[in-house]
Amino acid sequence: MDILERFNDDEVYYADRDYLSNSSLKLLKESPTKFKLWLDNKWSQANTSAFDVGRALHARFLEDKVTYLDWNGARRGNEYKEYCASNPDKIVLTKTDYHIVEGMYDKLSKVSMVEELMGFDWTPEVPGIINWTTEQGNEVKLKGKADALVRSADGKFLVDLKTTRDPLHKWKRNAFFNYAQQAYLYSEIFDVQEFYFLVVEKSFPYEVGIYKASDHFLGRGEQELTESINLYERLFINGEYKPYSADIDEI
Repeated sequence: MDILERFNDDEVYYADRDYLSNSSLKLLKESPTKFKLWLDNKWSQANTSAFDVGRALHARFLEDKVTYLDWNGARRGNEYKEYCASNPDKIVLTKTDYHIVEGMYDKLSKVSMVEELMGFDWTPEVPGIINWTTEQGNEVKLKGKADALVRSADGKFLVDLKTTRDPLHKWKRNAFFNYAQQAYLYSEIFDVQEFYFLVVEKSFPYEVGIYKASDHFLGRGEQELTESINLYERLFINGEYKPYSADIDEI
C-alpha cells in the first residue's frame, strides 16, 4: 500500500512524522522545542471543544457522517469520562456545542451559493504529498489533507471549511496572517489554480462567507512557507537546534 492510500486513514496521517504539514510548520514557528517534542512523539496538541466542534462539522457537512453525540453537562468528571469511553467512535459534545454544529450544518445546507461552490462532483478528505527542494538542495517532504477537492467544467479547485467565533469581517482581516501558508501549500500539493475558504460563524445566525485566495494572498503564503522550510532546514537538517538556550535581545 503506497503512502497516499495509507494517508486516507486519519490516524495514520496524523501519526506520521516523516512528512511535515501546515500545522506542524506553524508549530515550528511558534516553538521549536514543542516541534521537536512533537517530532519525537513526546508531545501532542490537546483536543479542545473548539477542535471537536470543527471535526464534527467537517464530517457532517463534507462526508455526510454524523460522528457526534450530545452530553448534558461539562466536559469533566467521571460520568463524562465513562460516557466517552462507552462511545469510543463518537465525538462527545456539550449540548451547547451540539446545537452549534447542528445550526452551522443547517445554514451551510440552505445557502444556495454554497451549493453552487461545491457542485456535484467533489471528494472530501483527500490526502496529498509533495517534495520541496531548498536552495541548499535538501528535500523536505510535505503533506496536506484537502477538505474538498471539487471538479468543475473548468478544472479542479480546493475548498477549505473553517469555523469561527469571530464575525466574518474580523476573520477576513486575520486570514492573511493565519491561513496564507496553508492556501499556498495546498495549491502546490494538489496542483490547483483556485483555493476557496468556506467560513461559517459559530453563533446564530451562523453567517457564511466564501473567500477566494487572491494572487496576493497566495504570494504571502509562498513567502511564509519558504521561511518555515528554511527554519526547519537550519534547525533540524543543519543541526542548529539547541533545546536549552535563551532569547537574547535588547528591548
